[in-house]
Amino acid sequence: RKKDGKIFVTDNGNYILDCKFNKIEEPEKVEKKINNIPGVLENGLFIGLADVVIVASDKEVKVIEKG
Repeated sequence: RKKDGKIFVTDNGNYILDCKFNKIEEPEKVEKKINNIPGVLENGLFIGLADVVIVASDKEVKVIEKG
């Protein structure tokens, strides 16, 4: 994330980075690799945590359900 053109830093001095990917074929492997990077505290892949995803753009809202 950027604020005033600079990478956002939390009150604890952590960076919040937004990354955009194409379709992730093996999200579990990607999550494991990201979490094994020294200094990474969290990621936003939410593997095994969500049953519904809501994706919104300026033109539409999509609801994607597990299964």
